[in-house]
Amino acid sequence: MVTLKELAEAAGISSSYTDKTGTERYTSDDVRGFFLRAMGIAGETEQQREASLAALKKEPLLPDVMPFYASESVVLTPKCNSTCEIEISDEKGNTVWSHAVAGGQTAEVAGLPCGYYDVCARTRGGEEERACSLLIIAPDMCWQPEFLKQGQHLGGISAMLYALRSEDSLGIGDFGCLKELVRITAQNGGDAVGISPLGIMSPQMLPSPVTAALKGDVSPYRTISRLFINYVYLNLQEEPDFKASSAVKAFIAEPSVAAEIKRLNAAPEVEYSAVLGLKRRLLEMMFDTFRAEGSAERKEAFAAYKRAKGEELENLCLFETLLERHPEETFWRYWQDGTGDISSPQTASVRNNSRPRMDFYAYCHWLADLQLKSTQELALSLGMKIGLYTDMPIGAASNGAEVWENPSAYVLDAGIGAPADPMRPRGQSWGFTPYHPFALQKQHYRPFIRLVQENMQYSGALRIDHAMGLRRLFWGFFAPGNPVVQGAYVYYDIKAMTAILSLESNRRRCLVIGEDLGTVPEGFREYMAEHGLLSYKVFFRQKEKDGTFITPEKYLYMSLAQSSTHDQATAAGFWTNEDIEVFRRCGLYVNDGQYRQNLDGRRKDRLNMIKAFAAKGLLAPGLQKEMEATAERGEKVPEGIEKPVIAYGAETNSALYLLRLCDICAQQKLDNAPGTIDEYPNWRLKLEKTVSEIGKMPEFVAAMAETRKRRAAADEASCPPEAQRAAG
Repeated sequence: MVTLKELAEAAGISSSYTDKTGTERYTSDDVRGFFLRAMGIAGETEQQREASLAALKKEPLLPDVMPFYASESVVLTPKCNSTCEIEISDEKGNTVWSHAVAGGQTAEVAGLPCGYYDVCARTRGGEEERACSLLIIAPDMCWQPEFLKQGQHLGGISAMLYALRSEDSLGIGDFGCLKELVRITAQNGGDAVGISPLGIMSPQMLPSPVTAALKGDVSPYRTISRLFINYVYLNLQEEPDFKASSAVKAFIAEPSVAAEIKRLNAAPEVEYSAVLGLKRRLLEMMFDTFRAEGSAERKEAFAAYKRAKGEELENLCLFETLLERHPEETFWRYWQDGTGDISSPQTASVRNNSRPRMDFYAYCHWLADLQLKSTQELALSLGMKIGLYTDMPIGAASNGAEVWENPSAYVLDAGIGAPADPMRPRGQSWGFTPYHPFALQKQHYRPFIRLVQENMQYSGALRIDHAMGLRRLFWGFFAPGNPVVQGAYVYYDIKAMTAILSLESNRRRCLVIGEDLGTVPEGFREYMAEHGLLSYKVFFRQKEKDGTFITPEKYLYMSLAQSSTHDQATAAGFWTNEDIEVFRRCGLYVNDGQYRQNLDGRRKDRLNMIKAFAAKGLLAPGLQKEMEATAERGEKVPEGIEKPVIAYGAETNSALYLLRLCDICAQQKLDNAPGTIDEYPNWRLKLEKTVSEIGKMPEFVAAMAETRKRRAAADEASCPPEAQRAAG
C-alpha cells in the first residue's frame, strides 16, 4: 500500500524539519494532500497514489537536466535496452558530439568547455523513444575575484535605494543619488555599495482607483518582474529627452507641479503612488520627444535593446499595459476578460493593438537599464573592486508578470514563507509563488537561468535572497480559522541551480553571496562554501550557544558581514526594542508571553553587547556608562551606539563588510516589519539628509576611516585564503 507520506516524499515534500529551537516538526497528511493537489499529483485514493508514485519513479531515457561540475567526468547513461543515438549541440546550435550507445551502457563525454548544451537522444530498434535534455557543465566554484584569492578584507556601504535623497530627486532615491553614494563611498576607501532589489513596480501604484492593500504593498522583494529594472529609480533630469522636451519644461514650470515636487522631496516617507504618477507622466512626454526628435543612433540602440531582451520584455510591457485595463483588480487570475491567460485570443488582440503603449514601457525599462549600467561603470572607474552589490529575491510575486507569462512553471496555490519561530510565532507568508520543481526541470531551468543572467548583468556581486531556496523552500498556506501558517519544506535540485549560478557568475565576473539566515538544512552551508558562494553573517544574530556574541576573528572568511538586515532593527533600534515593539503593535505575537520572552532576550543581548565591545576596547568611558545605565530596559539610545557596532563589524574576518547607511545616520525606525503590509509603513522611510550631505558628515567620514583601518588590520592578521575558507 502506498501511503500519502511515501508519495509526498517522492514528490520532494519533507516529512519533518528541525526548527530554530531544535524541536522536530512533522508534516501532517492535510498539508501533504494540499501540496500534492497544488502540484497536480493525484493522491486521494490508493489507486491514484500507486499510479502517481510509479510515474514519479519512472526513469526517463535521459534526465531532463544533467548538471556536472568541470572537475567531474561527464557520463551519460540512457535508460534503454536498445541502442541509443545521442547528439549534443552547443549554445549556437552546432553539433559538438554524437555517439551511439548500446543498451545498458554508458558514454563519457570529454573535452567540452563549460556551458549549456542541448542533448537529443533517440533509441533504435523496437518502439522508438526520444528525449531532449539540458546538459550543464559549470566551473566548480562561482566567480572568485582576485581579492578573495589574496585573502583581502574589503569594506563598503549598504543602503535602501528608495531611501536616498538628493536636491533634485523626485520624491524617491534614484540612480543619480546612487551615483553620488558610489562616489562618496569610493572616495572614502569603500569597494562596494549594496542596494535593495530593483524589480519592476506595478503601474497600478497610481492615485487613480486602486485598492488600499495595493497601495500598502510596495516591497522591492515582491515586484511584478525581477528580470527588469524599475523605472521609478530613473534620474530623469540626466536624460536627453528630458532636456529636449518643451512639454516637460512647461509641465515642471507649473506652480502646482513645482510645489508637488517640493512636497514629495520633503516628505519623510516615499509616497509611491504620487511619485510613480509624476514620473510616468514625465516619461510619457519624454517618449513623445524621443519618437519625434530622437536621433537615428538612439532609436537603433532602443531597437537593439528590445531585440536583445526578447519575449520576456515584450510580455512584461504587455502585462503592464493590461494592468492599466484592470485598475480595480490587482491579480491577473481574477481578470474576467480572458487576458489572465497569456495564450488567449483576447490577450493576442491586446498585444496587437497596444504596440505604442508597450513601446512606452520598453522605453522606460531601456533608460533604467542604461542608467544602472553607467552606475556600475562609474564604480569600476573609481577603482572599486566590486562596485554594485545587488539583490535577487528568491520568489516571484504571485500577481506578477513572471507567473502570468509562464504559469506552468509555478505552483499557483502555494506560497513561500517561513515556519513559526520565537520571534515571529505566526510564521511568515511572503507573497511569492514557488517554482514547480518538476516543471522547472521540464523547462530546462530557462526561467531561473534568465533570472540569474538579468540580475548579474551590471553587478559586481549578487545577493541571493533566502539562498536555502536552492535546496528547499517552505511552502505555506493558511487554513481557515488558524492564524499560524501551515506548510512543509519542499526540495529542489541544488546541484542544477548552483551549477547555473556558477556558470553565469563566471561569465559575468560576479561574486555570489547566499543569504543563509533562518532555518538552514544540514550540509547546506558546506555546499555553498565548496562552490564559492559567500555566507551571510549578521552581527545581531551571530551568537554562541550561551547567547554571547561571536568574536570577530571567528567569522568565516568566505562571508559578507553586516550589523543587521532590512528585516531587522538598526543599531539604535535594536537597543530600544524597536522591532519587538513594532511586532507587538502589528499583532505578530500569538500571546503576551511571547512578547515578554523577546523583551527578556533583548535585555540579555544588550548586556552581551557591552561585554563584546568592552572586550575589544571599543567603548569610550562615557558611552559604556550610558549603555550600562540603559541596558536593563533599553529606554534610550546611547549617543554613538553605532560606533562600536560598526567597528566590531569592520574587525570581523569576513571577506566583505558593509556598513548600513542608516546606522551611520542613527536611524531608529525599522525599514520593514516582515509579515505586514498595511499594519506598518514598510519600505518607505527616507534618510533625513541628502547623499551629498551624508558624504560631508563627520560621522560618515569617521565610520569609513575606522572601517578602512580595521579592514587593513584584518588583512595583516589573516591566515592564507585556503585556510580561511576552511575556518569557521
